[in-house]
Amino acid sequence: MPPKPKAPKGANDLRALIDLTKTTQDLLAHFQSSLGPSTALTAQSTLPTATTSAPEPNPLDVIRATTTLLKSHTTTLSLLLLTPPLTPPAIISKIGDVSSGVLSGMVAAASSVAQPGRKDELGELMRGELRAQVRRLLGTWGEVLVLILRFAERRQGREGEVNGKGKGRDLGPTEAEKQDVLSTTGVLWEACDTLLKVCDSGIVGLVVKKAGEWRSVLLDAVEELKEWGEDVDDEDEDDAEGSDAEDGVFGDEDDIFSAANKLGKGDKELKTLLDMSVKRLKMVGILYQAVIKRRLKPFPDTSSESNGAAEAASSDPMSKLDEVMGLLKSIPETVDELASAFYDLDEEEAKQTLGKCGDEAKSVIALVKLSWSGKEDEFTAWSDKWVAALEAS
Repeated sequence: MPPKPKAPKGANDLRALIDLTKTTQDLLAHFQSSLGPSTALTAQSTLPTATTSAPEPNPLDVIRATTTLLKSHTTTLSLLLLTPPLTPPAIISKIGDVSSGVLSGMVAAASSVAQPGRKDELGELMRGELRAQVRRLLGTWGEVLVLILRFAERRQGREGEVNGKGKGRDLGPTEAEKQDVLSTTGVLWEACDTLLKVCDSGIVGLVVKKAGEWRSVLLDAVEELKEWGEDVDDEDEDDAEGSDAEDGVFGDEDDIFSAANKLGKGDKELKTLLDMSVKRLKMVGILYQAVIKRRLKPFPDTSSESNGAAEAASSDPMSKLDEVMGLLKSIPETVDELASAFYDLDEEEAKQTLGKCGDEAKSVIALVKLSWSGKEDEFTAWSDKWVAALEAS
């Protein structure tokens, strides 16, 4: 019986590259699912309570290092794809470096949770941001894998067309494929740079950025409420225009469908409540500015502190910061509820929601009235005046 013919070495290499790329795509899907919020909460609840004295690397440092490596490896891969002939062994080696060394370390750092009995160096806001940014980065790496698979399968198809005439000449990628490589690599680079910026800015940079964004959302909502209050529905004019409707003539479509929730001239109490709401919400906007400047920017660097047993939650700066940021995020959401109450002309609901918004703002004050070291300062005195002014408005 004649021996079974062996496939050419090049064909074996291409088959190995295709198989590896597909299994790596499966691994990538697993990595991405492990970064979901529910997965992180489950991991935290199942952590053992016992602790060790060995210090753990700061997740920001790990993610910074692995992200830099991923960018470098992808740059090399793009050159391998652009330069003929296609070299499957070299590409296989790079994919292996990324999967086993880079992504495994990055995902482990991004999915880490605060260890019981130890100070939390990141906080929930930063952990959530890292998970989201790493998931996005993994998505861009997935596009690189799609590109590699397409190149390998196309090259394999060319090998099959040779029909015993020896290896076909690899003419390299087409112009369209070159653009795909450059575009896909550029998207991954951008995702890497964004993640590196998060790591370099640290916790302070993130909380200042987020608080500023939430303040902008708050002030936009206030401006919309103010404009809505100035767009008073003139009932007399509406009655005068009623005869047009009998003739089948209608006014502007927006006027027809928005008339029901316009503030009427007779709604004096609701208008007074609206004016008071706008005034108070502008004060809340000022509070955001003060908290950003006096409390968020001076937040202590937790990575330089001892990694021993954590203090009680009431005196733990990171725990308090998480609570403050939760409130700062919640206030604009409450303002949206307030706006809905006004648009529905529901005075009672508007009163209750305005009170809720004021309570949330005062809760922020209560949390950060003292400095992070527990001392009184200029902000402490200012916060008392701010609360008094809010209650008097």
